Amino acid sequence: MKLYPSILTFSKTKFQKQLDWAIESQVIEVIQVDVVDGYFADNLTLSPLNIAQIDYGDLQLDLHLMTEEPMDFVREIVALKEYLPVRAVIAQVERMSHQGEFLAEIKKYSWKAGLSLDLYTPVEAIDPESWQDLDIVQLMTIRAGFQSQEFKQNALEKLVEIRQLAKSDVEIIVDGGVKIEYIELLAEAEVDGVTVGSGLWRATNPIQAIKEYSQLMDQTNND
Repeated sequence: MKLYPSILTFSKTKFQKQLDWAIESQVIEVIQVDVVDGYFADNLTLSPLNIAQIDYGDLQLDLHLMTEEPMDFVREIVALKEYLPVRAVIAQVERMSHQGEFLAEIKKYSWKAGLSLDLYTPVEAIDPESWQDLDIVQLMTIRAGFQSQEFKQNALEKLVEIRQLAKSDVEIIVDGGVKIEYIELLAEAEVDGVTVGSGLWRATNPIQAIKEYSQLMDQTNND
């Protein structure tokens, strides 16, 4: 199981600070950057354009699009691809008109293509033909668009159906409200990755918090 620190902010100063903590921890390879457009949810973050030309060190980016028509933001990401070390682009399915078009465009650039299900969105929202092109399925255990919400364990019930439909090499990521005491539960559920935001950034020592989450995940990986 891998840890993906999540940055959701409209502040460049806060973005840089959280990014620096992830780099300084020396245990993180990928961060997830949340992009909220103010329409999908009543919140607004920095856009891909705002975070281009930042020094990410050796980190890669997963961009999580919580937006109306994610393809509009995909075009922005593509235009900035030389400035953004993209590993994956993951988008909420709820406001997406054409999943196939989204997945094909992402894979054109050898990025991992992912779809994310909001807390109350059923697995059936993923089109049957999309499963063959999916590299990542992200399962929200909070309502998408905001940090500092409580983890909803019943969302994990979707894992059974996801595993029945997904290819064997699909990465399953859980995102939202994951406190450190839930890591063993998620390991038992055989989740591949966990996205954590406020659980890290609101800690007294965020760098130490990153290391503690990471060490616990390493232990569960070896059990």
